[in-house]
Amino acid sequence: MSTPPSPGGTDALFGVVQTALTIGSAIPLLLSVVALVLFVRMRRRLSAGLPGTRRLADDSRRLHDLARVSLLGATFGLVLLVIGQLVVGLGTTQGLAAAFARPLAPVTIGAAVLTGLAAIAFATSPAPPAPPERR
Repeated sequence: MSTPPSPGGTDALFGVVQTALTIGSAIPLLLSVVALVLFVRMRRRLSAGLPGTRRLADDSRRLHDLARVSLLGATFGLVLLVIGQLVVGLGTTQGLAAAFARPLAPVTIGAAVLTGLAAIAFATSPAPPAPPERR
């Protein structure tokens, strides 16, 4: 009969993995926030004045790109956070429900809200005009 392994070492290892994934999610989430702020500022600036046709096409392309960057960053950051919590929940003795009730729960909820806002920004951003055909 063998003795069960000590859960302390395994829990610590999965805690390190979660910490690495959480730190790794910070940069995409910050990038998403910056892109979303720039999106809102540019959209307000465009709604205040009516620029020329060429400038309008460039600005709509920039708006669409900012919304896309914000959505990709927020989604990537959220996925990293959720994977970190799943690793801890499924790999340790705490269980899945306890892993999502840990102190990172507000960060995960904030990332989910940011992802939702970025999705709304992407859905409402004007589609960039089609590039001209080359002959």
